[in-house]
Amino acid sequence: MALKDQLNDALQATPPDNKARQDTLRAVLAAAGGGSDVEIKGALTRLISDREAKAATFAAAGQTDAARAERAEIDALRGFLRLAVTSAPGAAPAPKKAAAAAPTAAPTTPAAKGAFVSTKQLVVGGLALLAVAGLAYYFLSPKTNTNAASSSTTIVVRSDDRTLGNPKAPITVVEYAAPQCPHCARFNATVLPRIKQEYVDTGKVFYIFRVFPLGPTDGAIEGIARACLPADKYFQYIDLMFRNQPKWDPDGYQIPDVGGAVKQLASIMGVTPEQADRCMTDPKEQERINQVSQDAVARYNISGTPTFVINGTVVTTAEATWPQLKARFDSLLAKK
Repeated sequence: MALKDQLNDALQATPPDNKARQDTLRAVLAAAGGGSDVEIKGALTRLISDREAKAATFAAAGQTDAARAERAEIDALRGFLRLAVTSAPGAAPAPKKAAAAAPTAAPTTPAAKGAFVSTKQLVVGGLALLAVAGLAYYFLSPKTNTNAASSSTTIVVRSDDRTLGNPKAPITVVEYAAPQCPHCARFNATVLPRIKQEYVDTGKVFYIFRVFPLGPTDGAIEGIARACLPADKYFQYIDLMFRNQPKWDPDGYQIPDVGGAVKQLASIMGVTPEQADRCMTDPKEQERINQVSQDAVARYNISGTPTFVINGTVVTTAEATWPQLKARFDSLLAKK
């Protein structure tokens, strides 16, 4: 289905009382000229930039409600832009996810209010109604991969990759993960420390971490990690977000103000709310995130998180327990 038709379907599905979302959709279609997918993508990029400027103006003037409303529409536009990417020729279909993992701790209500809204508000606002166009998985489904490609593909290390260990190690591991993903958080807490101790710190594994966003909050967190913090603080911040997932994750937890919760945790790393706002919506960073995601789909057929690429072979979540990974690493090392 053409992107223009998908946006028209979303417009028809938007509740009549949500005039702001209807106006946003109409603005995209009106700015798209002939309505080709390429024109719509260009229109989305321009509208995001314009609305970010408006949101910043409102915020500077102390008009927090107006700024929040603008950012809600910016989030919607970014969702449509992701749809433009996944609708491109050759793009893989959207991943399907099962029910979200149960909370492991009581949610914490943040004191500050921010740019993001809850999953419930997204649904009421009509953004999740883009399920008709295949985008609802970003907000409503779990985050596990069961059908990644099994063939071997060369790992290309990017200059902007965040890494641990020796680049000349005999084993290279790429983890594609999402901050919202409960399975990723569990892996980060229980398996990664053992990999680091036994294989990374001993020069046997070179570890690369890449964010494969499953929702706008993932992109926002990666934006803070990249644009607000120095590279040597990257893993500390990602670990902080994984370990505090119940305090901010909109999928599975009753978080009334996701943006405020994300910024509250970022403040632990010395990031001010104003800095966080800029980094969460940094256009260059969001474009980089999109490029990494497109490459993950095209190169490795990634469709969910966490997914691992070990010396070019894609390994799914189910194959990534500590005993299985240890056995795989030891087998590879024995062949060297």
